[in-house]
Parts: sequence; structure tokens; C-alpha cells
Amino acid sequence: MKKCKKSLSVFVLTIMTVFVTLNSNSIQAQDFGADLVSSYVWRGTQFGSGAHIQPWMELGSGSLTGGVWGSFPTTASGGGNELDLWVSYDFGPLAFTVTNYSFPTNDGTYGDGNPGLFDSDWMEISGSADLGPVGLTIGYFTDAEALYVEAGFPIGAIDIGIGFGSDSKDAFYAGGDSGLVNLSFGGSKDIKITEDYSLPVSGSFIYNPDSEAAFMVFGMSF
Repeated sequence: MKKCKKSLSVFVLTIMTVFVTLNSNSIQAQDFGADLVSSYVWRGTQFGSGAHIQPWMELGSGSLTGGVWGSFPTTASGGGNELDLWVSYDFGPLAFTVTNYSFPTNDGTYGDGNPGLFDSDWMEISGSADLGPVGLTIGYFTDAEALYVEAGFPIGAIDIGIGFGSDSKDAFYAGGDSGLVNLSFGGSKDIKITEDYSLPVSGSFIYNPDSEAAFMVFGMSF
């Protein structure tokens, strides 16, 4: 397992280095932005408290894309800091992604027992595909040995998500067991600000049947 984790970490670092060293003519797409959410809820579990700002940046070259995603509380006591590196390749019917999760402290450093940005303790391999109207995502954390499967589909104007978590090693999604951990119902719309600009907003109700936790989340994108 340790050898596999090390290989995956080297793979991610290699791909990210490729993006950095690509000349401007090779990079076909770049984008950045941020979301503001009333609370940070991921796969049926809340991280930190209060509103979070979630900036992101990405580069693309053909079917290969990679980037950085973060989530930071708007107050110093909010908690739930996160900074992730990811690389994805789109094969057409299937997209393959490797994500390296990290959790810095409020000053951007990593404390004792808190894996750094390039460590592989929180590495996830995932795949996603569209099966007709259903979007399917399967993710596996290599160290925690935790599996997550989610199906998403629309019913009219409502977006539905159903997530199943299975913990093989430690308590991760379902307290060391398996079960439904994420049922979400949401939607989105654009609020017109000017003739040339509309603000995308979204809202969702999230329920975790395993922990019996419920959340209502509002977000806006910039």
C-alpha cells in the first residue's frame, strides 16, 4: 500500500510539473473563480462552521486538465481549511481523476500529524461517467480504504444526488460501516445584475441518513 501511495504522489507531482512547464501555446484553456457557500458540506458531512469561500484555478491542454481547489472559512474560528491538487483526463465516455487533499492551518502551514500539500495520505482515485441522464461518480481513498459512489440526475428543475459510502479500514463515511450518507435536493438560477452580467446562485437540502444530519446550503459563484 505504501508503495502504491508513493507512486500515486509522484504521478500527481509529475503531471502538475508538466502543466507548469508547458509553454503558452500548449495551454489551450485556463480559468479561475470562486464560490461562496453558507456552509461547507461534502458528501453528507459538514466541515468547519459558518460561511466558506472556495476559490479554484485550472489549466487545460486537450483532454488533460489539472488545478487547485480550496475551501476557507470567512471567520478565523470557522475551521475546515482545505487545499486540494487534482489532475483529470477525459477519455470521452469516462473521466479519470486523481485528487490529493490537504488541510492547512489558518496561516497556511501544516501542523504535526496534518499531511502537507504534496503528501499522499489523503489521495483519492475517482472516475465519472454519464449514463444517459444519470451522472455516476466513484471515488476511492487509497490510505483510508474508503469507497464513495454517487448518482446524480435531474427531475424537472430539481437536481437529485444519492451517495453511498463504505469504510473498509477506519471510520470515514459511515462510522466504519457502509450505507447511504448523502441525499441532496437542489437547484440553481441566475440573478440578473446588469444587462451584461448575471450572478449564478444555488440552493440545496442535504440529508445524511447514516448520521441523521441535515443541512440547508446556499451558494453563489463568481
